[in-house]
Amino acid sequence: MENQIRAIAGRIKDFRTFNEISIKDIASKLNISDGEYEEYESGKKDIPIGIIYSLASLLDIEPTVIITGNYPEESVACVFYDGAGTVVQRHPGYRYMSLADGFKNKAMKPMIVTMEPNDNAELLVHEGQEFNYVLEGKIRVVIGDKEFYLRQGDGVYFNPKIPHAQYAMSEKAKFLTVINE
Repeated sequence: MENQIRAIAGRIKDFRTFNEISIKDIASKLNISDGEYEEYESGKKDIPIGIIYSLASLLDIEPTVIITGNYPEESVACVFYDGAGTVVQRHPGYRYMSLADGFKNKAMKPMIVTMEPNDNAELLVHEGQEFNYVLEGKIRVVIGDKEFYLRQGDGVYFNPKIPHAQYAMSEKAKFLTVINE
C-alpha cells in the first residue's frame, strides 16, 4: 500500500505542476492547510478518497487516472465481468472496486465498497450526489448529525457536501456506491 500512496502522490504533484497551480492555491481550493497538502503530495500521508475526487475535479481529470495512472479509453460502453472491476485499497478495512474505470468522461462513478468493522473511517466531503445500496451485511451511514442503519436491500441517496462516512456493523459489509459529480 505504501508504493500505491507514493505513486498517487507523484501523480498529483505532476498534474498540479503541469497545470501551474501552486500548493497554496490547490490547498485553499481543497479547504486544507498547505502543510497537509504537502504531506499528501510528498507521500508522507495517505490521501483520503474524498480529496482524490476533489483533486480530480479541480484538475479536470478522471479520479481513475490519479489512483491507477491509467487513462480511460471507452466512449461507447465499459463492461466488467465476474466482479472484475479495478480494485483499489485506500484505507485499512476498506476495499474499493471501481466498475467503470475504462469509460471516458464519466458523469457517475459506480464502485462496490467492501468493509470490515472499522471505527477509524474519517468523514468525507465531496461534490455532487451519492447513492449507497447495501449488497451484503449491515452498515451505519453518518451524514452530518444524522445516522442511518442499513441492511441488505436498503439504500440512501444523499448530499455528499455534508461530512459523511460508512461503517460496517457486521463482520463484513458490501455496498454499491454511485457518485455523481
